[in-house]
Amino acid sequence: MRLLILDLDKTLWDHYDASQLVPPFRTHGTELIDALGNKLKLFDGVVEFLDWAKERFVLSIASWNVEKLVRLILEEFNIWHYFVFPKIENHPDKADMIVRTLQELKNSGYEIEEVVYIDDRTLHLDEIKKRIPDIRFIQMWVDVKNFEELREYLMKELEVKKNGALSGER
Repeated sequence: MRLLILDLDKTLWDHYDASQLVPPFRTHGTELIDALGNKLKLFDGVVEFLDWAKERFVLSIASWNVEKLVRLILEEFNIWHYFVFPKIENHPDKADMIVRTLQELKNSGYEIEEVVYIDDRTLHLDEIKKRIPDIRFIQMWVDVKNFEELREYLMKELEVKKNGALSGER
């Protein structure tokens, strides 16, 4: 199995810190409004991407946020169920989050052959690569410009691996 780990803020949605939003929330399609009128919007194509990816990857989250609040947002958008052993924690140690997710998956019988991590920033990448040297990183909005491009990129990677050819790192 392949594991696809996603960041949330500025990766799945346009808000820079979803933990600052105040419940109760209400949604209108892909937009969420908090009790104070602040808005958060899923980026175009997120739900379609998750539908596609769940058939090809184990999906998880590594996010520096407050889980109690952010889980409510994911539930409001009806996308919480896509993720296995998500880590939404109020600290920046994403390497630890990813290592623990891998261990939980292993303990549950998953055999993870490859880990792909998607984030809008490279801030935590050096520490992550020290702990998980073979991790593949895709920087959202730099390596790919939208979720359709991300899907196409991953589809090419899947096809290359299926055919036994070597794939290039970004």
